[in-house]
Amino acid sequence: MMHPIRYCVTVDTEEEWDWDSGYPTGPAAVSNIRRLPAFQELCERAGTAVTYFTNHAVLTNPESRRVIQELAKRPKVEIGLHIHPWNTPPLAAGEKVPPRDSFLHTLPWDEQRAKLDTVLAAFRDSGLSPTSFRGGRYSSSPQIQNHLRGHGIWVDCSVLPFTTWADPGAPDYRSRDLTPVRVVHPAGPVWELPLTFGYTRRPFPAWARVARFAESGVGRTLRLTGVFDRLGVVSRAWLNFENPLGERMLRFLHVLRTVRPPVVSFTLHSSSLLAGGSPYSRTAADVTRLLTTAETVLKTVAAWPEFAPATMTEMAEALEQSGEPGA
Repeated sequence: MMHPIRYCVTVDTEEEWDWDSGYPTGPAAVSNIRRLPAFQELCERAGTAVTYFTNHAVLTNPESRRVIQELAKRPKVEIGLHIHPWNTPPLAAGEKVPPRDSFLHTLPWDEQRAKLDTVLAAFRDSGLSPTSFRGGRYSSSPQIQNHLRGHGIWVDCSVLPFTTWADPGAPDYRSRDLTPVRVVHPAGPVWELPLTFGYTRRPFPAWARVARFAESGVGRTLRLTGVFDRLGVVSRAWLNFENPLGERMLRFLHVLRTVRPPVVSFTLHSSSLLAGGSPYSRTAADVTRLLTTAETVLKTVAAWPEFAPATMTEMAEALEQSGEPGA
């Protein structure tokens, strides 16, 4: 029998702020966390597993910490670790940090480790023991993985395939595809489980090369990305309930049924569940549209027999035990 396609909804569970204002170091608002129980009920109706990647700002607020502790008791729920280095102590001087310093892996190692230990302490104080991780802005590194592995975290969900971006210090995942990768560190093995980002036609690596050309100097001059999209040749797609690339989600999912990656992860930010909480949910109508899309898509996937819900750590456990792709 072919392996099942294990799928999970992942939520970057964090504060809300004006993303256009930079990376503030000051006190964080976490009102959006109150919306998580209703979102969890939606996921339960659809039979979906959820991993909430939770950061320091959420765990150090008494009200939002209680919400996370209650969610942790639900079936098919995992609480993973998330980190925003710009507002995680020890803090840099000043009200904001530059874009480069918003990526954990660009900081001096002593500072990286101290910030990770701050979040780990917040988890311990909350009675939670994370086994999975997603770096803020998808930042990770072998050093980060090895340090977290020493604290029982062995699943890294930071890889965004076929992708990089222009900010100084940004991760470069252009050489990565949807394949999980098992990395062995001195502290022990770590599974890298990528987000599900790709193209509306296969093979994905070939179209990724075409897309890079289309976005290059010559391709940009000819506006090839827009031409390909309008003609229906190929489009980028992402299992993201808030990003515009998620509008191609169902088409992308039908392609994934033929590709059969061993793991699939949907994603959103918790702040997008609050009107005005993120650039993707400026109004209540935006939030309603996100929730409607999520429920429709998740119920569709639940009806497909080859898809099986699992938290991110459950996915890694299955890979570790079965020798599926990446093992």
